[in-house]
Amino acid sequence: MPKPTATEARFGAALGLNPADAATAERVVEIAVTAIRPNPDQPRKDFPPESILELGQSIKAKGLQQPIVVRLVAGRDHEKPAYELVMGERRLRASQAVGLRTIRAIVRSVSNDDLLRLAFVENVHREDLPLMDRIEAFCRFAEKYHHGKVEPAAADLNISRATGFNYKLIGSAEPKYQTLIQTNNLGVRGGKFLLGLAEKVAKKHPDQVETFDKALSDGEIGFGMLKKLHDRYFPAPAGKAETPAPTHKPHEQPAARVDEKNDLYTQTRTARILHIDYDPSKGKPPAKLTKEWARAITRFCRDAGFSL
Repeated sequence: MPKPTATEARFGAALGLNPADAATAERVVEIAVTAIRPNPDQPRKDFPPESILELGQSIKAKGLQQPIVVRLVAGRDHEKPAYELVMGERRLRASQAVGLRTIRAIVRSVSNDDLLRLAFVENVHREDLPLMDRIEAFCRFAEKYHHGKVEPAAADLNISRATGFNYKLIGSAEPKYQTLIQTNNLGVRGGKFLLGLAEKVAKKHPDQVETFDKALSDGEIGFGMLKKLHDRYFPAPAGKAETPAPTHKPHEQPAARVDEKNDLYTQTRTARILHIDYDPSKGKPPAKLTKEWARAITRFCRDAGFSL
């Protein structure tokens, strides 16, 4: 019997299943694509025809690299077995799109409850899953298994607490804003910015919400456009006249402002403090963050009289 792949083992572990037990209970067979019905709780909603056809042509030319996973279910014809999809809807749709009549599948014993959990676990971790589908899957999973509580749901799915709360925030937003986030590919960070700005406008300028929403729908939305909107509704206060710099005694140091972006470096009369908080378990930090660290370190060493 084939051993479970690393991906299947990870999903199985999240479900509390023993991969070794699953391997002994499964078999790979050729199944007619017409005998397989989709999983009704499939979180993925978007299946772009172009990518499905491209995958289908690859399967037709090179074969299916990884079998789909199905389970036996009751069918209309008791003499012919019927199956329900557990994992691999894109591969099934792609095979159907290029006219393949059969597909290699692993037949696995999966309960109704495990089927739903497995669908959520599989899709929440897929990088190619559209953001709103991933968010909807997380919110449904939290409601189904954790009474809507974010922290235990995030821990169960092995995602960060912050990611879970971000998914919950966007998943609870008004549909009009969810649509804007999806159609403009704002991502989680851009979605949070948009929702925060919308909430701020509603609180401070309730009579201008309609105008604000119209401005959002008039063109493509990005960070630049959102920042301009923010400045339009919440302009910075007029700058005050600069006061003369005070004179200091030779042994005293003037207090320096904290780094505007990330508060990475603080200088006071008596101390210079470099703030860098990094968790190596989260992997390599993004390039933008490392550049900010480098600037803060350079400034710290220069002001402290160190040589780099």
